[in-house]
Amino acid sequence: MFPYQNKDLTIRERVNDLISRMTLQEKIGQVNQHLYGWQSYYKDSSGINLTNKFKNHVNWGQGLGALYGLFRADPWSKKNYDNGIRANESAHLANMIQSYVISKSRLGIPTLIVEEMPHGHQALDSVTYPTNIGKGNTFDPELLQKSAELQAEELQLKGGNLALVSSLDLLKDPRWGRSEETFGESPYLTGSYTKAIIDGFQGDLISDTNFLDEKVSKNARKHVGVVIKHLIGQGEALGGHNSGTVPMGQREFLEVYGPLIPSLKKAVGVMAAYNDIDGVPCHANRNLLDNLLRKKDGFQGIVMADGTALDRLVDLYSNYSESVFAALNAGVDLSLWDDVYMHIGDAIEKYPQLLLDLNNSVKRVLSIKFLLGLFDDPYVDEDDTNIEEVIHESNDLNLELSSESITLVKNGVPSDKSSSILPLKKGTKLAVIGPHVKNIYHWLGDYTAPQLNSQYISFIGSLREYTSDITYAKGSNIREVAQDKKLINDAVNISSNADAVVLTMGGSSMRNFDMSFLNNGAMSDESILKNTDTGENVDVASLSLGGNQIDLLKALKKTGKPIIVVMIQGRPYDITEIMQLADAVLLAWYPGQQGPKAVSNILFGKTNPNGKLPISYPRNAEQLPVYYYQRRVLKNENYFDETGSPLLRFGYGLSYAFFDYKNLKVNYKDNIARVSVDVKNISNQDGKETILLFSSFFGTDVLPRQKQLMDYKKVF
Repeated sequence: MFPYQNKDLTIRERVNDLISRMTLQEKIGQVNQHLYGWQSYYKDSSGINLTNKFKNHVNWGQGLGALYGLFRADPWSKKNYDNGIRANESAHLANMIQSYVISKSRLGIPTLIVEEMPHGHQALDSVTYPTNIGKGNTFDPELLQKSAELQAEELQLKGGNLALVSSLDLLKDPRWGRSEETFGESPYLTGSYTKAIIDGFQGDLISDTNFLDEKVSKNARKHVGVVIKHLIGQGEALGGHNSGTVPMGQREFLEVYGPLIPSLKKAVGVMAAYNDIDGVPCHANRNLLDNLLRKKDGFQGIVMADGTALDRLVDLYSNYSESVFAALNAGVDLSLWDDVYMHIGDAIEKYPQLLLDLNNSVKRVLSIKFLLGLFDDPYVDEDDTNIEEVIHESNDLNLELSSESITLVKNGVPSDKSSSILPLKKGTKLAVIGPHVKNIYHWLGDYTAPQLNSQYISFIGSLREYTSDITYAKGSNIREVAQDKKLINDAVNISSNADAVVLTMGGSSMRNFDMSFLNNGAMSDESILKNTDTGENVDVASLSLGGNQIDLLKALKKTGKPIIVVMIQGRPYDITEIMQLADAVLLAWYPGQQGPKAVSNILFGKTNPNGKLPISYPRNAEQLPVYYYQRRVLKNENYFDETGSPLLRFGYGLSYAFFDYKNLKVNYKDNIARVSVDVKNISNQDGKETILLFSSFFGTDVLPRQKQLMDYKKVF
């Protein structure tokens, strides 16, 4: 037995012994994640088989550092219920992969199985949660932590090791297609959610001490690691262009994003962002990845590249060797689908000193494999049937999470409590209208796997729990403009006999199998469908609603029926007219598989809405930016032709209950401020209220923020 195989030694001792025995090519193999995981297998009448492409790549690297997307199913991977991996097959395939990799590795080094989990596992049979922009409305990190715990348990049972989770991006420009992946605009709120996600996925896997000086835990295989993305500033891209440039100075960067970096301290990994910061690509930014992340904030994990991002460095550095040098020296430990890290050998021949950087990256990758227990116990139990129980429990939590992700922003006349339209009474005769009503994929967001009918209840099916008298019309497309008025006329006709109209409006991140994609999974420009308008690489210049949606609303208004608008969206749209014309407005975002049921429960009062906006909701694209913590300076806030204020302020959200705030007290002693306030429910309806604490600074030597969120608490 070699020392690296000795469980009584520390992780550091085992890693140092192992790397001393490795050849250069074995080291290069450990920092490569070149292969798309779904290309590793195929299914036929004999069962599941490993492809030659997978085998050849393992042989090239004399092992395999990591494998991304083994279980991924979606239009990009072209994996579905006919040819993809079901949940009950996952453990078997994971074991096949590990067995082959270990057998072809001279030193028996296992691989890391890496899966996409931005709002649930992007795989067949998995639970799909609300996208982040909705979850940001909950102001409930404990709820997000519980969700992360269940997702980790699901992935561990399937044989996955690392979960990729979006968390760090801030929504500063809603024209950006990936706005749905953010928790909103607040660094403080985003940081608290990030910590909750890490705690949920990893538990006590990494403590404040250096895990390298500890032995592998006996419970290591019960854990999965989380890779938080993206580091950092992607939501600041100029003009809302996906992966665009970020012209931000050091002070602004450190004030806004500096506090977010410490939230990553206990994560197993972090993914670098596509963008630059003030001209320096994040994947070549040694100050960011080494000085700030590792040395200043004590991050112990790995830095993973984003998909094909290292290949973009070739445009800057003109060749592979220079690009390898920039990324390895900056501290990028693990590639993703790129060609650059396939050329590490050539780069070291040109720059021998790079071997030290390569060794450091290999050590970090190996240390995570030891930390997760893969060397001592690389396989999962294929007979474990707990996954069905985990998915059932996840569905229950998903309904709660979806319900708390929805924000009520209008309910009758604001100054007249008696004018409230919601909640509806049971048996209300409804006209249910909208392009989202009968297509679940419009409710789910980007990074979503194919769905079975058994995984969700339709919107109309959910409403039938409260009323049997429902008629339906599509009314409008999401983006495509109808050339005749038939869709609108049909909607108006069914509304004439209804007591109330429930109208879905908004956008969609739906992908389908007819689309074409770039090599990093983003939808190609020529493939964008007329009725898809959000998600990765789908940026917009205008926040106006597409199709004939506003014309439809105006036509329905003329019927005189009460209109309840449910916004299904991954970004803010211009809802100025909606707020004027509709009697009630719910922002449901992309609420996940349980979204239709959650919306129905709110409409009929089974659930009291309690979401609060994690963004300053703009009126339109012309007045951007409107985020609340801009610097306080004497300026003309308004435009000549438009107010400068947002339509809805950060933290706004209505409830069926009413709350009264009194007795605000601030005590300052020993450099600590203690703030208290009495909050009373003055209605006869139970409810939850989120209390937000802001501060504003004076007497500083640089321009301060208008205000900053310092703390928050959700109370029942």
